[in-house]
Amino acid sequence: MVSFTEPIVAVQLSLDGRTGVTLYAPPWQDTDGEEWQGFLGDGSKIVLLGDGSELADWLAAHPDHDLSDHPVWESFAKKGAKVLTPADEDDFDFDAVYELAAADPDPETVSTLADVVDMAVRIADCCEDGALRALLNNTREYALLVEGDTSYVGKDGTREWSELGTVIAGSWERAGRRIESWLRWEGSSAEPIVADEDLQD
Repeated sequence: MVSFTEPIVAVQLSLDGRTGVTLYAPPWQDTDGEEWQGFLGDGSKIVLLGDGSELADWLAAHPDHDLSDHPVWESFAKKGAKVLTPADEDDFDFDAVYELAAADPDPETVSTLADVVDMAVRIADCCEDGALRALLNNTREYALLVEGDTSYVGKDGTREWSELGTVIAGSWERAGRRIESWLRWEGSSAEPIVADEDLQD
């Protein structure tokens, strides 16, 4: 499961050949003791920009957004562009899920895959997407991965990893469509990434 130490962090999300930067606020409690979490959004969708500079411009032009009432938003905004570029570990590539599931379950691969699926769960929770939440939380193999309840070592671990791969093959496309429905690509993030081999054709 992803561990965030700051109340608001820049994260990078990749899906369907596009990559964008947004902001995520891990769970916090309001003055009434109610727990909240959220992404930078426009009231209906999570907004992604091409990089930290574009994100800064968008924030300047849209002061009324989904994180503007966060208890530390004013102090966060005063930090400027330096906090709008995601750290290396805050990169979540939903397109890489199939490749990760097909690899050997070494600790780094398992951790990366768990973090990506966990971010998908956070999107489901923040956007109140019951279908996506049910798919990820109520599927045993996804739940074991995110909760870290198995190391995928030994005979039983190999079987669990294989079962997870089967589940991903049969359901991740559907999960990706649900995630995509909540994303709004702005600026250069709206442009699909062109692979080197495509440039050579």
